[in-house]
Amino acid sequence: MKKLIARVAFTLICLLYLSVVHAENLKPQITVLHSSTKSNAGEAFSYPTGTPRMTIAQVIFPVGAKLPMHTHPAPLIVHIMSGELSSERPDGDVVVYKAGDTFIEAPNSPHKVTNTAKRPTIVYGVFAGAEGLGPLTVFMK
Repeated sequence: MKKLIARVAFTLICLLYLSVVHAENLKPQITVLHSSTKSNAGEAFSYPTGTPRMTIAQVIFPVGAKLPMHTHPAPLIVHIMSGELSSERPDGDVVVYKAGDTFIEAPNSPHKVTNTAKRPTIVYGVFAGAEGLGPLTVFMK
C-alpha cells in the first residue's frame, strides 16, 4: 500500500511538473522587428497634428511592379513578408529590402520602389497618421 501511495504521489508530482513546463512553452514570444528615431535614410520624422489615426495596409507587388517617385504624409514602418523591393532616392541611392526586413520612411521623403523579386512581393505598412490627412501615398509630378 505504501508503495502504491508513493507511486501515485510520484506520478502526480511528475504530471504537475510537466504541466508547469508545458505552461512555460505557451507564453508568447515577442520580437521587436525594428525601432528607431530616424528613417532608414537617416531622416528625423515627426507626427502629423490632429486626431491620431493608425493604419496598417497590405501591399502585394506583382513581379516587376513599380511605384513611381512618391512620398507619404506620415511616418511609415514597412515589413517585407515575402519577396524583395528596391527603394531608390532622387540622388540615385538604392537599398534592397528582402523578406524579413523592416524599415521606416520619414514623412515627405521622396522615393520609388520596384519589386525586384522573381515572384510577387508582399509587404505590410503601418502608418502613424491623423484624421483627414488625405492619401497615404502621394505621387510626385
